[in-house]
Formats: sequence, structure tokens, C-alpha cells
Amino acid sequence: MRANAQTNAPVMGPGRGATLASHGPWTSSRPGRLSYLAFRTATREGPWIPRVIEGRVPREISGALYRNGPGQKETFDVPLGHFFDGDAYLTAIRFDEGRVSGVSRFVATSERIHEQKYRQMRYHEFGTRCPGRALGFKNPPNVNVFAMAGGHFALSEGAPPVQFEPETLACQGARDFGGSWPARTTFTAHPKRDPATGDVYAYGLTMALSPELVLARLPAGETAFQTFARVRVGNFYPVHDFMITKTYVILALPPVYINMWGMLRGRSCIAKNIVAERGKPLRIIVARKDGQGQAVIVESEPASMIFHHCNAVESADGNTIRLISMETDASAFQMLGGWGGAAGLEQPRSQMTEFVIDLKSRSLSRAALTENGPIEFPAIDNRQLGRKMGAIYALRTLDATDDPLAFDTLMAWDGARLREVRAGRGQVFGEAVALVDRTGRSWISHLGYDSEADETFLDIRAPDGLDLVARIRFGFRIPLGFHGCFAPSADALLA
Repeated sequence: MRANAQTNAPVMGPGRGATLASHGPWTSSRPGRLSYLAFRTATREGPWIPRVIEGRVPREISGALYRNGPGQKETFDVPLGHFFDGDAYLTAIRFDEGRVSGVSRFVATSERIHEQKYRQMRYHEFGTRCPGRALGFKNPPNVNVFAMAGGHFALSEGAPPVQFEPETLACQGARDFGGSWPARTTFTAHPKRDPATGDVYAYGLTMALSPELVLARLPAGETAFQTFARVRVGNFYPVHDFMITKTYVILALPPVYINMWGMLRGRSCIAKNIVAERGKPLRIIVARKDGQGQAVIVESEPASMIFHHCNAVESADGNTIRLISMETDASAFQMLGGWGGAAGLEQPRSQMTEFVIDLKSRSLSRAALTENGPIEFPAIDNRQLGRKMGAIYALRTLDATDDPLAFDTLMAWDGARLREVRAGRGQVFGEAVALVDRTGRSWISHLGYDSEADETFLDIRAPDGLDLVARIRFGFRIPLGFHGCFAPSADALLA
């Protein structure tokens, strides 16, 4: 399969006299590193077909794989200083009877349109302060993609969900679900769909002097959220992910918060206002999905940061929860404020940890399931979410110890056996996503970047042994991005 001709669309690029290799915070500590090369600014928008497919894409896979992440590392002449900065860049990879096509596009939010019009940075980003007079703070929806309430949404927990047209990826604007989502309340980048009921669960934090954690449910087939719990948490904690079981919602609050008053008073970026609460533990909050009773709060020490959870299941009597999470040590608190910034920043140590939470005694035990080392971006077959502890897929960095974001290993752990596949020389892997085909079989997909060809690829692997079934080489490069989802086609859902 050969690539068709493409027309490069205008993208944000360095201003006059700018040289990326010598730019400040992001690149000064990462010159030539794979993690920088794999996340560089996107160079095209529009439809495309792959350059070549190695192997055979299973014909039973039918639907679209959506990927999301920051699309640029500079806004005109301003280098972006943090891993989380950059306008959202979506890619849809479509599967139809063994054929593959794609489309990639920046999400045209009002902030992006304004900056494109005036060709200069006008908003503060998570880790980069606008050098001139800023119009406000930008929270681009550059983290995840999720289908709910009859639409497809680009998500970032700092801003409302942004709906987009699933075929063209055209931006359709921010949504508050008919006013059902509370005003001035963030929205998680990781909603969860209960595989048994189809209900979607989400959380947010109120932007107030004394923030509350808001928990809500979107019943299957409906378009309005129903709030079922509010928990006063005291500060604005950067909770990135959560988990559900049959009965419960589980969140982990790290002892680190965003000083909202300091950010507004100093008109500075979020990363400069992250405060560690020294001596305080990690707090795990458990609330019932039916809204009954008070939330249970259990403390865990030593303090740690949890960006992502893998899965959780509850005991038959509902008194115990087994939660598996990606746990990062306390150096992550400093990393949040300086990721990609100051050279010599201590690299966090991370591991997959099992927490066993006893709700009656309000206590927990914990055990490391992997040894310390860079491990992140867990994924499961979402049909098992909160109901069955099946295989967990994740990314590890084994070779480039000084570049923990250059994930060179895909692992699968089923509770008894660990399997790993390594990337080739000069290659890095992106997050795994399960593709469920028309027969109900699951395949494991993940993006990758090949520095020798300066090209992105998509691998499709068998779920058990991680054997490579097909490698789809794009013929060009897109940023690897953060998260995504697979949306089966209508005929696949009916099969």
C-alpha cells in the first residue's frame, strides 16, 4: 500500500531566528533524545493512507482508533516548557476489511483560532507563561478521547470536554451536557464506562477557595449527568485518573496541590504553583456509586503520586477492594513542576502496586508487583473494567534510564506471568489500546516512532504472547501523544 500525495496544512512553527535544538526548558535538557523526537510538532493535517502495511491487518477489526496528545512544542517563537503543553492534535485510524486509512487534525478551539489569527502566543499554558500580555489560561483538550452522550470528545481535566466530528475531526465546541455538569468544575480526562450497565462515571473539582470533589453518573443512552456525591477535599489536587468497581468509585489524592490563588495573583502558569504537602500521606477516597453513605478515606504511606490506575475489583461481600495502580515516588511532586525544565531533576521511580483496601477497618495493605523503574500508561480490555482482573498492559523504559519517557518495552502481566516485547533500536512505543473485533476477540494496538525513518507506525499484536500481527507504517510522523480509545463501527457492534 503506497501513500497518497498530501498537502501540508499550516502548523505552529518556530518564529524567525528560533532554533529548536537550542530552545529553553523543553529541549535544553533533552537534546536529541528519543522522547523529544517522538513528540515533536506535527507537520500535517488532513486525510492520509499508510505508506506500507507489513503483515496482515485482521479483517474482523472494524472501527476507528482515536489518539490524542499535544501537537506542538512551540507556539510561534515561544518554546513550550512542559510535557503537557501544546494544542490538542487528534488522529483517527480507521479499519475496514483489512484496509487502513487515517485523518489527523489540530482541535480548533477558540484559543487556538485566536493565536493562529494573530500569530503569537496569547495564553498561559500548563508549564509555559505567555511572555506578553496574556488573555488568560489555556487548557487544551490534549489528553484523551472518549465517546459518550451521543458524541466524541477530546478531554483534558483542566477544561470542559470538547466535542468533535468523528469523521473529519472538526471541532464542534465545548459542552456542559445541557447544563448538567456543574459550572466552574473541571472534568476528568479519564471517564469510565461500566461494562455491565453502559453507565459513564466522571469526576471533577470545583474551582473554589475550598474545592469539592464532584462525582457524577451519565446513564447509558442519556445526555445529562447526575451528581451522586460531593466530597470536600480542602485544596485543588491534580487527580488525573480514577477507578470503578461494581459498587464503588475509587480516587487517589496525592499530597500535592495547585495554589490557585497564587496562580491568579501572579498571573503565572500552573506548573509554577504546584505545592507539595510535606509529611502528608496519599489519601484514597472510596464512594458508593449509588450515592449512599459517606465516602471512606484511607491513608497510605509513604506518600506517592498516582497518575494512572490499571483496574480494581471488589470482594463478593463488597468489604474489600483490590486496586492496582501505577505508583510513582515522591520525587514526582517536583517533576510535575519541572518536567522537561531544569537539568539534573531527579528521575522518579515508579512501580505497579497492588493496594488491598479494607473498607470496614479503613485500612490498607500494599505490595509492589514490579521492580522500581519507569513504568506507565497501563491499559486493559475495557470489558473487564471493575469486574475482572485480567491482563494489564503497560510501557516500560529499560535502556534509556536518563530518558524515562522513551518507552522501549511493552509488557503484559496477568497476575502470574510477565511477558515483554522490546522496541527496535532507535524506536519508542506509545500507549496500548485494545481493539475488539466483530467476533469479540481482542487485539492489542500501540503507536510507535522510528527515529531512523523519522516515521510513526502502528503495531497490532496478539493479546497473549504479544506476537506482532501487522505493522502499519505511516510514511510521516505524528506526535505519539498520550491516550485514546477504540470506537467499533456500527456493524461490529451488531455482530
